[in-house]
Amino acid sequence: MKKLPFVKAADVEGEFRTPPRVSKLLLAPKFGGVNNVSMGMNITEVGSMIPDHQHDESEEVLFLISGRAKIVIEGEGEWEIGPETAFYSPLGKKHRVENIGDEPLKIVWCYCPPLPAHR
Repeated sequence: MKKLPFVKAADVEGEFRTPPRVSKLLLAPKFGGVNNVSMGMNITEVGSMIPDHQHDESEEVLFLISGRAKIVIEGEGEWEIGPETAFYSPLGKKHRVENIGDEPLKIVWCYCPPLPAHR
């Protein structure tokens, strides 16, 4: 059977993480078909966050589908954003995404090159 060139997020169970959120790896080299990028989705609970972390070898771009977030980037600043907003985290800078709204945050993220765990 030929591999489909698409993935429905609803079909991916995801990985529960602490603070409360679910991360779904949707497209990545480890699944085949994609070589130089990985893409996934985070659903972050009300009052929770994607905690401080950094990427030293992969660029990360993100798109906030729904909810309200505070983005904090080390040495750069902090911003409040709403739905349908794209943003990125600079290489080597600690960053976090806080859910400041009253509904779960739905964020799509992409790494290029993929993180080692995505290969």
